[in-house]
Amino acid sequence: MIVTIFTGNIGSVKPVAQVGDSKVLNFTVAADKHFTAKNGDKVSETTWFECALWNREKVFPFLKVGTQVTIQGDIQQGLTSTKKMLKKQLQFLPVLLIQ
Repeated sequence: MIVTIFTGNIGSVKPVAQVGDSKVLNFTVAADKHFTAKNGDKVSETTWFECALWNREKVFPFLKVGTQVTIQGDIQQGLTSTKKMLKKQLQFLPVLLIQ
């Protein structure tokens, strides 16, 4: 297990899904990284994470677009195709803890 902790802003929230006896809320979080390159230029990078929060119905209503959250979860990577058939790397995170 590779546990990751990061802070970012919620970018989108999907409707709550019922999977068997469980409920899951899928949402995206954008985490920004700012640094200065060797040449002195200021650089800003955004990484998007696809998150899944299971069986925390009391928390679901508070997770809205723009809300800043701190996430702890087991990061998994994969590839997905965009509408233009470009491959992009996907960061998927089943959430263990959210604040």
